Amino acid sequence: MKVFRVKGPWLPPGRRSLALGSFDGLHLGHLSVVSLAKEAAGAKGISSAAMIFDPRPDPKKPEITSLSQQIRLFKSLGIDELFIASFDSGLRETPYQAFLSALSSSGVEDLVIGPFTCLGRGGEGTVGKAGEFCRSLPMSLRTAPPVEAMGSRVSSTRIRQMLEEGRVRDASLLLSRPHAVEGLVVRGLKNGRKMGFPTANLGGKVEGLVPAEGVYCGYLGVGGKDFRAAISVGTNPTVSPESGEVKIEAHILDGFSSPLYGCRAEVKFFDFLRPQKAFPSLASLEEAIARDAAESAERVPKV
Repeated sequence: MKVFRVKGPWLPPGRRSLALGSFDGLHLGHLSVVSLAKEAAGAKGISSAAMIFDPRPDPKKPEITSLSQQIRLFKSLGIDELFIASFDSGLRETPYQAFLSALSSSGVEDLVIGPFTCLGRGGEGTVGKAGEFCRSLPMSLRTAPPVEAMGSRVSSTRIRQMLEEGRVRDASLLLSRPHAVEGLVVRGLKNGRKMGFPTANLGGKVEGLVPAEGVYCGYLGVGGKDFRAAISVGTNPTVSPESGEVKIEAHILDGFSSPLYGCRAEVKFFDFLRPQKAFPSLASLEEAIARDAAESAERVPKV
């Protein structure tokens, strides 16, 4: 997959079918848009492509996936080209007619969008208006149908709410994969090691939406391999209640012993186990961690 940084909708010349959207999370609804673009490209023997925006059009909404996570996910989908458009004031003020004309002039033959996409300045380019305008261009507009799961429409807003409630298993159903965050493994206080449960601690800038505080089971991905893990997201209320800093710690269940400091790691959330709580003693905390590890080993499939 080739990745391009572009200025607005002006792309390098070339025949292509383009999926367009913010694609935050690349959930089931987004996957249907990309699938339609690939289908149209395959029928004509032209390039399949997608366009995303950086920064995101609505920066107030927390990102489900970071830009680097998005790029890797698109690569796994097998598209030929990914265009990252700079969402600056110029693009924000571009009328939808000019936006669509620029895509068409760049060689886009099929534009695929979601059913609720609004294009151009002020979101004036509704699906209906965009479709009508595209009839004047040598570019067809295809709209993916809404995708429903668990009783209602799949959306990034719905997934954010699930993650903020700790419902990682439900979120994974809408994402079609476990939700993940990633960062560098840093040195911690080594309290887990002292209790017999060493952890890999993510530090610095953590990419991806961190779910609600609690104990989870899942995987720690490092060096291209996934290891089953018990995962803590929280402030360590028993050991360091005064810090208030939310930390992400993963205890590998299957005997991995190599040092991970400085490695880039991915924490993949499989299911929620229990809320965070302060225990009356380190001994009771150690007992709880042992139960968490045993339950994680039962729930999480080996890979």
